[in-house]
Amino acid sequence: MSIMRTALVFIVAVLVGTVLVSIANTHVVLQSLSAVGADFPTAARLDAMKRDLLGFGPTLFVVVLIGFAIAFPVAGWIARLLGRPWRRIGFTLAGGAAVACIMLAITAYYGEALHSTITPVASSRTLPGLLSLALAGAGAGFLFALLKPAASRR
Repeated sequence: MSIMRTALVFIVAVLVGTVLVSIANTHVVLQSLSAVGADFPTAARLDAMKRDLLGFGPTLFVVVLIGFAIAFPVAGWIARLLGRPWRRIGFTLAGGAAVACIMLAITAYYGEALHSTITPVASSRTLPGLLSLALAGAGAGFLFALLKPAASRR
């Protein structure tokens, strides 16, 4: 597989991951507000998703790109050690772990460097919210594994 094709598959996975994480973020926040009585018609939910993607998306793209650039090569190396059947599982877990680590790192940074008790990504403040974001990252990792054929052994 050419380097260009691998790069293209990687960028597609980052884009899909960015969109999925952004949508998950919006959904978790709106569900939290709904739990305390707020009502969001479908049009308002779709508008919130669009606004979050446009506002949060560019920054999220960069951090997902960095996270996947670290996680995917590690997953590929481990998959070569464990064998082909573990490849999809490895990239799926790598995508989820990358997003979870990103959110935890943002929280740690805000807590330590800025002496704040609040993370800017509201949906990652709870375990279910963090897991929702990680699941979105896992979906992008699975897509990467599907689109990028396994490297042949030489």
